[in-house]
Amino acid sequence: MLVAVLSVFGALGAQWLNTMRAFRLAEIERRAKREERHQQNREDTYAKFLVAARALRPALRSAAGTGEAALAALRDAAAYIELNAPELADRALAAVLDSGERWAELVLTSPATAPVIKEADEEFHQAVRTMRDLMRNDLASE
Repeated sequence: MLVAVLSVFGALGAQWLNTMRAFRLAEIERRAKREERHQQNREDTYAKFLVAARALRPALRSAAGTGEAALAALRDAAAYIELNAPELADRALAAVLDSGERWAELVLTSPATAPVIKEADEEFHQAVRTMRDLMRNDLASE
């Protein structure tokens, strides 16, 4: 009789341990998937920003006046970085946006061959390179 009671409690204890292990494993898997989604979201956000930044140069150089639309796309992409990676939004992102807006204003007010246009172009692309390096470091650190 005692053996039967102990075997029932032993079976219940083993079942409880198996349930707890399965619960912990499921929690670990959920956490890993959440981190993977977060990483993928950051990668997508950064890629969209870089695409918008690269599209600004041809837009500002074209005579079609598409610079404002490209600048708006850059601002939209920057908003997602502000949400998904606020630590990058402080200086580097502001530098990219400020230099892009300055460049767009100069394109409207100065001739295309003016030295100030070339300086603004280089300033913008230096800010984008700095931002890209920060994004790479951010992705590598996770």
